[in-house]
Amino acid sequence: MTDFAAAPIPTRTLTLHARKQPLVASSWVAPVVLLDGNRFALGWGTQRYTIPADRPVHIQCEMPFLFTYGRAIAVLEPNQIPELEYSPPASQWFQGEIGAPGTTKTRGTWSIWLALGIPFGILAIAIIAAVAAGLFT
Repeated sequence: MTDFAAAPIPTRTLTLHARKQPLVASSWVAPVVLLDGNRFALGWGTQRYTIPADRPVHIQCEMPFLFTYGRAIAVLEPNQIPELEYSPPASQWFQGEIGAPGTTKTRGTWSIWLALGIPFGILAIAIIAAVAAGLFT
């Protein structure tokens, strides 16, 4: 008699690091991950997920807000080391990055510095002009 019991599926553990950046607008929105289309909370920091070891796994990280932004996609092959890093964008106008730990960067950081720098620059110019005009004597 033949036993038709299902063979166990070989698995491995995916370690996924989500980098939270200071001074970026997306820091208060927690990212999510889709593993072969199944949605899981990712949060900030390091999370571990059990994934199949015998086939490629489609990994998609994104930031859910009023609309989804910061999407980054990777396919993890069976022979690859199952450790990735997700860097969300500085704002919803840029893409996220996913890759080997230490190789990703936050896209659009310049836009945050520009948004913060313009008002402070105008304020500094106004103070310098006021001092030069003798308003603070």
